Amino acid sequence: MSEMNYELYMDTAVLAGKIMLESNAETYRVEETVTRILNLTELTMIDALALTTGLIATLDSPDMEAITVVKRISTRSTNLGNITRVNDISRRVTSGVISIEEAYAQLNTITGKTYNEWFQSIALIGFIQAIAIMYKGGFPEFIALIPISIVVAIIRYYGGRWRVTSFIVDMIASFMIALITYFMSVIMPVSISEDIMIISAIMPLLPGTALTNGVRDIFRGDYMSGGAKMLEALLIAIFVAIGIGSGLVLGGRLFG
Repeated sequence: MSEMNYELYMDTAVLAGKIMLESNAETYRVEETVTRILNLTELTMIDALALTTGLIATLDSPDMEAITVVKRISTRSTNLGNITRVNDISRRVTSGVISIEEAYAQLNTITGKTYNEWFQSIALIGFIQAIAIMYKGGFPEFIALIPISIVVAIIRYYGGRWRVTSFIVDMIASFMIALITYFMSVIMPVSISEDIMIISAIMPLLPGTALTNGVRDIFRGDYMSGGAKMLEALLIAIFVAIGIGSGLVLGGRLFG
């Protein structure tokens, strides 16, 4: 096997790992996927290290020069569809169903693939309303949450387009949630549950994925990546709390 083929195996494995990390996959799962693909080379030394913000992979053997690739992960967003696609390609290439060339080509079709922004916004609005129903919110809460969910969707939409730090976006969104909730409780002709409205609206902002993945990484002994994700979850929770608290204080002064 030529060195060029080794490089193709490396490129394929790193691309698979990159897509998974950008889609918020667990780091141990990324390392397993990269290692499985590199094992197809049957070289004696294969290493893969996945971090929250980077990926390192090495191929080495006594009769060849080592190949090491470091890939920076600058953007992350939860995308279970991309993770599933990469896992499917990985299984098929390791079982011999497709060639490494076909796997690399298929992975390139996944790169950068995300859900449509308008679809995400509509899904966010529907999710907030569904949470309100789950918490036994009535028709008044459903109506009052419409402007709140639209504002949250707009903030997250433009925050993503302008590449604003997610912590700041979540803080602004939670601030507007509290402020509009206070305003709606004043102008609505019937009483509404502010607790249900705030809980429902902030649910999409909470760091459930980061917290879960962090705990799983820590339980598997990957303290660096797990700790980073736990810290990310803590920071998101703090910024959301600051936004809610500030919105309630300002709302009380303006509409109280």
